[in-house]
Parts: sequence; C-alpha cells; structure tokens
Amino acid sequence: MTRIGDPGSTSALGGALRQQAITLADLLADLTEAAHRAERAGRPDATARERELLERTARELDAVGAALQSYTATVLAGAARTRELSTEAARADLVVDGSLVLEAPGPSRVDPTVRLRARERLQELLNRVTAAEGKELGRIARELERSGPALATVSERSRLGS
Repeated sequence: MTRIGDPGSTSALGGALRQQAITLADLLADLTEAAHRAERAGRPDATARERELLERTARELDAVGAALQSYTATVLAGAARTRELSTEAARADLVVDGSLVLEAPGPSRVDPTVRLRARERLQELLNRVTAAEGKELGRIARELERSGPALATVSERSRLGS
C-alpha cells in the first residue's frame, strides 16, 4: 500500500485547508451582510460574483481537507491494528512484512496446522487494514480529480473578472 506523506503532515495539511475554508466562509458571511445592507439602502449587489467564488473555493478546500484528515485517521488506526497483528503473528512464529503475513525464518515450535490457520486468519485481517487504506486513498484521488478542475475554474473566473 502506497501511503501519501507522513500522517502528521497529511493531517496538518488537511487541517490547514479546512481552516482556510472557514476563513473564506467568514469572509463570505461579511460580504453577504454587506450585500444585504446595500440591498436595504437600494444599491445594487456588487458582491454576488465574489461571494459565489468564495463559496465554491471554501467548499472545495473543505472537501479536500476532510478527505486528507479521514485518510490520516484510517492510516493511524491501520498502523495500530498492524502492530496488534504483528504481536499476534509473532506468537505463531509469523511476521508481518508490509501487507503480507509470512513464516518467520528458521525452525518453528508452533504446530504447522496451527501456524497455517493463524497465517490465513492474520492475512485476512491485514487485508482488511490494507483495503481500508486503499479505499481512503481512492477517495482522496477522486476528490482531487473533482476539485482540481473546479478550483481551476474559480481561478480562471477570478482572473478574468467574470
């Protein structure tokens, strides 16, 4: 399983993106209030475009940040579970090597049938950990594929003033 970054940095990035989304949402609230004041005073709303762009940007940043933080939580839970499985594997003279449960080198005092059953069971449990991480990584990829073009559109519209 390929992991992205270290969990602390990945979570921090997710948190920073979500914090920026909150900052943009605060700006959006200020612009919305200004638009209401202008409307009450009979002036046209000059902030509609900016509010739409802020809202879209905040939504995209929050979604990507949430995906990164969810991935981090899954990776940390998976690492803890893998440590538990490694301890259990050692009792059966097995080792966890990445996403595989293997027989430890050298002779074993564990009954071969017991060892085989333990290996199969532990491999299945480890596969679940790996699958959960893969699912979250896929979620990040889908979120980036979706949000990248959306943010590019916002950027283009901001540059063009449209």
